[in-house]
Amino acid sequence: MNKHIFWISSYPKSGNTLVRAILTGLFFSNDGKVKFENMRNIGLFETTRRLNFIKSINEKDFYNLGDLTVLSKYWQKIQVSQELKIVNGFGFLKTHSCLVSIKNNLFTTKDISKGYIYIIRDPRDLCISWAKHSNYSIDQSIDFLCNSLSVLKWVNKSKYSMVPKNIFPLQFVSSWKEHVKSWTENDFDIPKLVIKYEDLIVNKEIVIKKILKFFYENFNIKINNLNTRLENILETTSFDYMKKAEIKNGFDEAMLWSSFFQEGKKGQWKDVLKKTQRSKIEYNFREYMNKFGYH
Repeated sequence: MNKHIFWISSYPKSGNTLVRAILTGLFFSNDGKVKFENMRNIGLFETTRRLNFIKSINEKDFYNLGDLTVLSKYWQKIQVSQELKIVNGFGFLKTHSCLVSIKNNLFTTKDISKGYIYIIRDPRDLCISWAKHSNYSIDQSIDFLCNSLSVLKWVNKSKYSMVPKNIFPLQFVSSWKEHVKSWTENDFDIPKLVIKYEDLIVNKEIVIKKILKFFYENFNIKINNLNTRLENILETTSFDYMKKAEIKNGFDEAMLWSSFFQEGKKGQWKDVLKKTQRSKIEYNFREYMNKFGYH
């Protein structure tokens, strides 16, 4: 089995979209200018059209894909699908799934996965963005982050999906702590790069150069026309630019009740969270907050 998938992984609302935009400028443009339509080259793994093939293999399982123990049997089979877009040996995929095993079915393996970038964000800020995105209260959002059994529905929008609308395949997200632990502390002997969302906001150029170094050192990939490309990536991935682009053209991942690009700031929790809310997050996540400098 050939290694071919490169994951862009994060807990929801942690900067996954921004990293995908940067990679789009590097791998899927001629000049570094990022367009939303080109970001589809780094698609979401958890879209139900990828499950169509299961119906011909096991119809009973197909109609029970709302059960994670059933769905997990097919995680790796989906990842060897010919539908994946492979460019220069890389099939880039976005996921929010926890890197776990269910009934001895591991989400992915080092025999399939070529490497990954994992993005981490201060959970005190993350819970605010997740509340707006999910139409939750802040307390509901914090409960989601703290729940080791948290799940999300797979996206079922494509006209090519055969999965009935009353069946809800689930991606296992788990708690913020377990998610971070699964992707940053594992024995996968593959190239991995951990990026902090806050560094993307404050030092984006430095982070992009770190990404370039990562791909060069691990995969011997050089990017042509780098200075122009870098300048255009910085311009077209700025928060204001992407916000205006969403207002003008829409964005696939926006919710009906909320635009996708909200604040894009760090430290907003200081003005939003109550002391009890902040304390709950810090109590539950102290170990990994300290590890990644969220004091």
